[in-house]
Amino acid sequence: MPLLLYFLLVTLGLSLWLGFQAVGAARSHRRTAEGVLRDYAGIALAEYSRRVQDDLDQFFDEVFRDVPWRIRRGPPPSPNVVRRRLRSALRDVDCECTELRADAVFLVLDMVTGAVSSIPDSFPFGEKSRAAGLARAAWEASPSERIALRTVGPGQGLESASALFFNASLDESGEEGMGRAIYILFTGLDSAAELFESWYHEEGLLPEAVAGFRSNESLLYLAVRTPDGDPIFLSSIDQPEVALTRDTLPDEYGGLVLEVAIRPDAASTLVIGGLPRARLPLLLALMVMTLGVGVAAFLQIRKDEELARVRDDFISGVSHEFRTPLTQIRMFTELLADGKLQTDEERVRSTDVINREARRLTHLVENILHFSRVGRVPGSQGTTERIVVEDAIGDLTEAFYPLAQAQACTFEIEVNPVNLVVSASRGGLHRMLANFLDNALKYGPEGQTIGIVAVSREGWVRISVEDEGPGIPVGERARIWDPYHRLERDVEGRVRGSGIGLSVVADLAQAAGGTAWVEEGKEGGARFVIRLPVGEPAPDMSPSLNDLAVGS
Repeated sequence: MPLLLYFLLVTLGLSLWLGFQAVGAARSHRRTAEGVLRDYAGIALAEYSRRVQDDLDQFFDEVFRDVPWRIRRGPPPSPNVVRRRLRSALRDVDCECTELRADAVFLVLDMVTGAVSSIPDSFPFGEKSRAAGLARAAWEASPSERIALRTVGPGQGLESASALFFNASLDESGEEGMGRAIYILFTGLDSAAELFESWYHEEGLLPEAVAGFRSNESLLYLAVRTPDGDPIFLSSIDQPEVALTRDTLPDEYGGLVLEVAIRPDAASTLVIGGLPRARLPLLLALMVMTLGVGVAAFLQIRKDEELARVRDDFISGVSHEFRTPLTQIRMFTELLADGKLQTDEERVRSTDVINREARRLTHLVENILHFSRVGRVPGSQGTTERIVVEDAIGDLTEAFYPLAQAQACTFEIEVNPVNLVVSASRGGLHRMLANFLDNALKYGPEGQTIGIVAVSREGWVRISVEDEGPGIPVGERARIWDPYHRLERDVEGRVRGSGIGLSVVADLAQAAGGTAWVEEGKEGGARFVIRLPVGEPAPDMSPSLNDLAVGS
């Protein structure tokens, strides 16, 4: 037992150590793979950032191309100089941008007079004044940035989230100065998102050697946000799991925040073997199974030890029960053989003792033989027949008469009705009642009265045997029918037994289609009961056993 427990503990400890090693290796592998994916995300981010800045520069140059030379030749021209360049500017950056073209409003702020004009003229005055003021404030904060982008989120001065592409014009000399006017391309933030989406779909953001011919959508997550975090453009996955990288564009490009991450389902394409799956649940399951095997083995060892103890107790109990009658039989047989019994009375008494102890041995052997067959032939009880209960009880009490007489015990028998018949095996019924009577004589006091009652109730025959012994505690009344189980007081007391008698009764009762149980007797003793199917009625018999008191 100690050696086996030692090996079980060593095995469990080894499993735990290997599990932690595997978890550490998986974490290290995952960190390495995530580092590679983060590098790829950084490459894609740098490429997209370059693409955005280059295309915005190209867009700015084209859409505001006519402003500088026109403004040096006279007063600030109308916003139409921007409007008519919009289509070619979008064509230069490869964007259809139909929503942007439809939604665009063109403004000009004369910084000398403060007048604001717009195309279309119907654009609300308050909205265009606020938009012009925001563009002027952005330029004044950084006068060197002549051309720039400003994004306005919800609740930041305009009725809706917007994008302002503006150009602060040169002064009359053509040099940078306070400027004479600000030209603004004003559009909703949703419409401006078409630009960033077109650049996302334009070309692969990862080298072909890494990404192959897979599209950006199948590999990358991309987000373009305002400096305040409001989304301008989001690709199909907005909550990436791995390798998220960020970059912030310069102020002239609106200080936009770019986010790029690798799609989790694309990791296997970009990294050989992909991201290792979390193996902690599997390792925990393995550890639990190992622990379970260890616990099961420990419990099995304990069970084997318990069975060994029960076997030893059974052998000890059976040996003791056999030794007592065999000693009596041997002693009186030797006295008879040696002729030491001189009188007929002594010889009769000797033969009575031999007969009594032989019957006890027969009862013990029958119990053991039946119990040994239970596992191989479950429920075997013999041929079912019609048995007159009164006759069966009479035969049984006659067989136990010598044992009862030796302890000055009497039987009180009640059978109602007197012609009561039960359907069972004769040998099985005899063995069940014999076990009840043997227990009553074994555990009850000398001089007690043992009650045997058989009655018919609702198609069943109830037969009970009641003694005047110490009874059975309520908590033990279900366990006493288990094989080898004996009460603690009996194990430690002078009464010895095999622990299989009541188990034999339970098996025989079940095989006969009935049940067996124990309840408290009238005088505090134990009343053992079997319930069996009633048989066909028998003719009335006389005399009745109700008037007999065997041994009295």
